[in-house]
Amino acid sequence: MKVVISVGGRFHAIELAEQLDRRGHLERIITTKSWYVRKRFAARRWHAIPVPEYLGELVRRVPALRRGGYYSWVKDNLFDALARRYIPPCDIFHAWGNYALASIPFARRHGAGVVIERGSTHPNFQRSILSEEFRRQDMPTECTHPQIIEKGLREIEEADRVIIPSEFVYRTFIENGISDDKLRMIPYGFNPADFSVGEKHDEVFRVLFVGNIGIQKGVHYLLEAWERLALPNAELVFIGKVEEMMHPLLRTHADRITLRGHVRHEELKEEYARASVFILPSLQEGSALVTYEAMACGRPVIVSENTGSVARDGKDGFVIPIRSVEAIMEKLQWMYDNREDAAQLGMNAAEHIQQFTWDRYAERVIDVYRELRAAQDTAR
Repeated sequence: MKVVISVGGRFHAIELAEQLDRRGHLERIITTKSWYVRKRFAARRWHAIPVPEYLGELVRRVPALRRGGYYSWVKDNLFDALARRYIPPCDIFHAWGNYALASIPFARRHGAGVVIERGSTHPNFQRSILSEEFRRQDMPTECTHPQIIEKGLREIEEADRVIIPSEFVYRTFIENGISDDKLRMIPYGFNPADFSVGEKHDEVFRVLFVGNIGIQKGVHYLLEAWERLALPNAELVFIGKVEEMMHPLLRTHADRITLRGHVRHEELKEEYARASVFILPSLQEGSALVTYEAMACGRPVIVSENTGSVARDGKDGFVIPIRSVEAIMEKLQWMYDNREDAAQLGMNAAEHIQQFTWDRYAERVIDVYRELRAAQDTAR
């Protein structure tokens, strides 16, 4: 079985491609990220198209264009238009959402089954909840371009199968009229060689956030909760890129938080080890990879119900409602007051997450490929 992956970025497509390559299924990965694929795959197994990303970044630097969603409009559409030229004969064309509509007919010419991977909630849900939140915070809306939303919806319609990562995402698709027959829910994974339980070496109660620091991640609710708690000998650490509109808010909390900026992926294990608890109160996610990593490092988690996490409420940490400052405060206070019990939740998390590796993810994706090919053979 020959598989072509097409993705205008990195995401977890690289991990899937590596797993497929080891099993002899990868025909080619087409991506913008040449530096990720060059050392991982034989030259015949990849094709890089970096131009869409460079042009997209130029657009992103213009505030009006960024708020209008033109970053993705330029990057996603240009990548799709160029990538379709490099689709070799294959059995399965597996593309990430918003990067594939122009490419699908080219894959179909080879008789390929089409799998679309959606890493986030249904486009309509995503647009609705984020637009609502920007209005609630009286901030200029950074929207997805309407044409990109329509493109994503058409890809879902055109696909033979749509892979989604969590029950939360599944519900948003069903609520928006997508047939259960088309959906396949497959949680993500982590690499056990990169993330494992580490020992904490100080007594500071350290709360760790990893990800883009912005409205979607619920950072504003976390900041309010942290300010109101005012815990002694405690630290709130943010790792990740700060979205531009968040800088004024972060400055008002500057004396109570630590901004670490970007940390290389291979160094994150040490950051998780230094933490007492990991937190991600997102308004919407597919299934945030950082939650898998934090759990693998033995850290209890506090995640929103919209994070798509595989964490079990009360066993690996806590799952809380979105937009709830009170819930964040309550669970952080519990973690602060009950250090030994919190550490046990972290050990539970480390054990539970072992079933969610990239190897297991790939096996389940390959099962979808086989099922799709069998259905096509039957239909012929």
